[in-house]
Amino acid sequence: MHKKLRDISISRKLYFTVGIMAMLVTIELCTLWFAVSTLSSVRAFVNGEGLWSKAQKDAVYSLHIYAHSHNEKDYQNFREFLKVPIGDNKTRIELQKPNPDLQVARQGMIEGRNHPADVDGMISLLLRFHSISYIERIIIIWGQATETLQQVIAISDKLHTMIGSKTASQQEIDKVLEQAEVLNRHLTMLEDDFSFTLGEGSRWLENIVLRLLLTLSLTIDTTSILITISVNRTIKRGLNAIIDGASLISKGLLNTRVKVYSKDEIGVVALAFNEMTDTLESNIRELKNTEENLKKEKERAEASEKTKQLFLANMSHEIRTPMNGILGFAKLLEETLKDEEQLEYIHIIIRSGDDLLVILNDILDFSRMEAGKIAFESAPFNIRDIIYSTIVMLESKSKQKNIGIVCQIDEKIPEIILGDSVRLNQVLLNLISNAVKFTEKGKISISAVCVENNGKQVVLEFRIKDTGIGIPLDKQEKIFESFEQATTDTSRRFGGAGLGLSIVKQLVELQNGEIFVNSNPGQGSDFGFRLPFLIAKEKQDKPGSEKAGGPMLNGTAIHVLVAEDNQINQMLVMKVLRNQGFETDIAENGKIALEKYSKNNYDIILMDLQMPEMDGYEATRSIRALPPLKRNIPIIAMTAHAIKGELERCLEIGMNDFISKPFDKAELYEKIHKLVKKK
Repeated sequence: MHKKLRDISISRKLYFTVGIMAMLVTIELCTLWFAVSTLSSVRAFVNGEGLWSKAQKDAVYSLHIYAHSHNEKDYQNFREFLKVPIGDNKTRIELQKPNPDLQVARQGMIEGRNHPADVDGMISLLLRFHSISYIERIIIIWGQATETLQQVIAISDKLHTMIGSKTASQQEIDKVLEQAEVLNRHLTMLEDDFSFTLGEGSRWLENIVLRLLLTLSLTIDTTSILITISVNRTIKRGLNAIIDGASLISKGLLNTRVKVYSKDEIGVVALAFNEMTDTLESNIRELKNTEENLKKEKERAEASEKTKQLFLANMSHEIRTPMNGILGFAKLLEETLKDEEQLEYIHIIIRSGDDLLVILNDILDFSRMEAGKIAFESAPFNIRDIIYSTIVMLESKSKQKNIGIVCQIDEKIPEIILGDSVRLNQVLLNLISNAVKFTEKGKISISAVCVENNGKQVVLEFRIKDTGIGIPLDKQEKIFESFEQATTDTSRRFGGAGLGLSIVKQLVELQNGEIFVNSNPGQGSDFGFRLPFLIAKEKQDKPGSEKAGGPMLNGTAIHVLVAEDNQINQMLVMKVLRNQGFETDIAENGKIALEKYSKNNYDIILMDLQMPEMDGYEATRSIRALPPLKRNIPIIAMTAHAIKGELERCLEIGMNDFISKPFDKAELYEKIHKLVKKK
């Protein structure tokens, strides 16, 4: 009997082992799937509770507004917000029935603005765990909240009647409204209790899942060890014989033969031990596998780089498209304004937009930013203008919070210095904006002091002090890290992703500067940084002075077809061209542009690259395939893409020129005239 077991092939032993392991792993995977789907449903409940809570708060807030505005629209807003909790309650009532109609329950969840993909899981969770204490408690709280909300609805009906009658005084209305506020506070307590119970249930479920997975893992590991020991004992003897034989062969005893103890695979290997070509083939096979793995790694890296480039292209397009509309219409507005104060405001808007484009270019080129290869300009500018324009940009926010902003600039600072004004403005804007955000009362002090001047270079120290919430000492280094804020409470109260100070620190240090902070909780913060600047020569032009450009080219008698899907950009291009006398026609996509051009005559086409149905690339290829009299019309690519190689690609498919958004209208006029004249 022992000999028969010994002669069983290793493959059968391994099949047996693999079968047991596969069964255990399948059980573990099923358990994991159940856990993930259940936890996903819990997550959906958390989201649904948030939607319920927000809708309830928005409804009460709308009711409060209605009580003072007496505007029927505000009351309708109140009723609209109530649809979310009413829909959720429909689901609760249906699921408490002995034989619930799941279609009705599902419709209630959707009316409660829950995502359709989550609804079935949420309903299954309620039905599957309805007897669990946490679920029972949640349903009870849910019902209590609905009853309280019904009382709020009753009060709203009363208010609506009082206001509609126009006989009740505001004092009487306010008394009724106070009842709604009391119920609203009670609802808030119920929502907190709901969230707490849901969290406890989640942790309970998590513990159950973890214990179950741990048990399965231990079972699999133990079984693996036991099976391994058993199989090892059966083949160890034969393997030892092969090892001994290999040792003898390595010493040159090529006539060595290993003893065969069984008829399994080990015995077969022992019989073929002297076939040394097997070893060579094994080595070759291993080398080929290594080569294949290297090839796959290379393909994976290339795919990753391609994905990155695609992401950058899409981000560039999506951000530059609205920026084109903002800057374009701001510049058109600038031409119509006469009031000096309004002109100052529009100049700041345009300048901020231009600064944003510079920053956008660096953010999109992420690999360059990671390597610290951001390019800094060295151009003349007035430090006072930079600080004052930054303050003006934030003045409205500070006035809303009744926070004063005072500024003191050292007279020793030269009037004109050389440096990157855009980067300095970015740093100041981040720090002052943070000061306004985290200050509830008091004031913000801004100062600029010359701490060193050797005749060629100055070192300026900027300080931004506030009377805000302050920063704990142990958090003052951490706030300069990406995605970090002083506390989780700070993130909840004031929002933000925690990137601003990280960017500020990088910009300062890359310009050979240093940044520091002094702060105490409740006593405000004092952020400071030092930067070196060159002193500009007296004969240099002051910043903001521009050489007078030539006259704008007239577009009379030039008919332009604009292929653009974005309505704002359509309006902008049409306005810019018509102001200069061009005749224009719009096509919402490449297909319409091709149809219009086939039926009409145009002098030139402005072609957006990304459009629905037919993009600019395909439309251009189709135009270039038309008969000779039609195929040679000039085409200018107008695109929000700003990645390397886009110009070359446009020229390769047959376009004549390229202009990126946001565009300069003088450059656009010049390119159109150049191509039309050449035609």
